[in-house]
Amino acid sequence: MTATSTAPRRASLRRGYFPRPSLAALVAVTVAGTALSLFRLPATAQDTVWAEDGGIFLNGALQHRGISQIFAPYEGYLHVIPRTAAWFIVTFLPPDSYALALTTLSCLAVGVVAALVWHCSSALAKNPAVRLAWAAIPVLVAVGPQETLGNFANLHWYLLWLVPWILIKRPGSVLENVVLTAVALGASLTEIQTALFIPLFLYRFKDRAFWPPRLAILLGVVCQVVTTLHFPRTAPTGPPVNWWSVAEGWFLNSSSAIVYGTSQQIILSVTRFGWIPVALAALPFLGAFVAVLVKGSAAQRLMACVFVLASIGVWAAAQDMNFQSYFDYARFNAAQWQSFFLSRYSVVPSMFLLALVPLVAVAAVPTGRAGVAAILAALAVVLGVYFFPAAVGRDHGPTWSTGIQTARSECRSTPSASTEAVPIAPTGWFADKVLVPCSMLR
Repeated sequence: MTATSTAPRRASLRRGYFPRPSLAALVAVTVAGTALSLFRLPATAQDTVWAEDGGIFLNGALQHRGISQIFAPYEGYLHVIPRTAAWFIVTFLPPDSYALALTTLSCLAVGVVAALVWHCSSALAKNPAVRLAWAAIPVLVAVGPQETLGNFANLHWYLLWLVPWILIKRPGSVLENVVLTAVALGASLTEIQTALFIPLFLYRFKDRAFWPPRLAILLGVVCQVVTTLHFPRTAPTGPPVNWWSVAEGWFLNSSSAIVYGTSQQIILSVTRFGWIPVALAALPFLGAFVAVLVKGSAAQRLMACVFVLASIGVWAAAQDMNFQSYFDYARFNAAQWQSFFLSRYSVVPSMFLLALVPLVAVAAVPTGRAGVAAILAALAVVLGVYFFPAAVGRDHGPTWSTGIQTARSECRSTPSASTEAVPIAPTGWFADKVLVPCSMLR
């Protein structure tokens, strides 16, 4: 009886038989994620080109029209997905639409990330509400709109969030394997820090179905390392890293960023009450982590450790490479605290800590529907409170539509002009203009 019942199941596993994901659900999550991401950005921000999107990626695509430019290095790394987006926009769309196209496509990319997390999280939980909670995190994380959401310059942070989900999902078909492998390759050719998740290759190491995405990540990381060796990034100009400030900064930019939501609220809490509010903000996540370690399955405990270590590791790596005096929290005086701000470096530490909340719902409350609903409701409240209003770094322009109109007028009034500079945000950055050929504007 036993031999007869188990043989067909083993054969089906070798064929990679798993229930197919609902295409309708994937499309719905993508569309909802894209729409909500766009809705978080005011009209002015949607019409403003941000940082590398214009100064590096659009300028690169305008100056070198060939598709090979997507592999051009910048500051020591490859940025394949952003450069591909810039190439597509410059090749197929009119200059007037560049800002809105960059904003929309980057929000679409976040929607796709959300859908892939929805799909891959089935490796940890079958409850659709729990999986939807994980998928919502990159879209709704409080600090996202400040300078990360709606531009390709910071898409790599969302790709970094996606990578561990890809690594724990066993592809159930050839098509699924191809898709996850392609996404893994694109992520690693855009973000060198995907190397941080290479230890996850040990998870179900002998199962060959897991290996195509892993090999894609290895290939991408090797390409990134070769690039940084041949085209090293600019040496940091900041002070030596103060690791005590890095430790303090992690609490401020992860759990405090989640609970208090805005830079101003953190400033008020710290200046009025010291570090007590910061410690209190961290307690729920510490409790969730411990609960998963005590009650979770082996896979759930593994991912709890991955979430916490990734949150800490990505923050520490960013500080090690980009430490500045405004991150030296341990030496702040009262006046310096007034200039505290949450930035793009706060996004990944926040997202990975938030991932503990749905995880504890399935690990520590495996049979209690009311308990799961209460935990997810609490998460929804936290995410919803800081959805409105969003603090957006580029909400003051300069708007692309105004700049392109001015550039077009200059090109038409000056027949000898070959290019015109269109200003982008942030103003005063070393590459705060896009040089648009007059041949495209006349």
